[in-house]
Amino acid sequence: MQYTLEHAAQALEIMQRLLPHVPPRPEYIELVSILQKPERWKEAHAHFNKIRVNITLPNGSHKWSKPEDIFTCLAENAAKTAYNCSGEPAPFDIDSFERLLRCEKQFLEAKHKNG
Repeated sequence: MQYTLEHAAQALEIMQRLLPHVPPRPEYIELVSILQKPERWKEAHAHFNKIRVNITLPNGSHKWSKPEDIFTCLAENAAKTAYNCSGEPAPFDIDSFERLLRCEKQFLEAKHKNG
């Protein structure tokens, strides 16, 4: 998959639309800031690690049991997408954007189910 500006724009739109539905975290706010500026997309690699270390691992979010957990996975893949759009070497998995879209769908389904 060839990552384009549109992939990052869609990742930004998803993050901005769903962010009000989860507890605020500075890591998520900063990711939105990174996604807003193409010259910052290369920072998304380190930011992915920050999300993983500060949120995913301590909270056991890999279990995907609550919408907040799913959002963490969504944020990780939004960061991967931003980095892949940067054109920097050593991109993340080629399917990071598709995973982002799957997480979005799962998040919306979980929010609908849980009210």
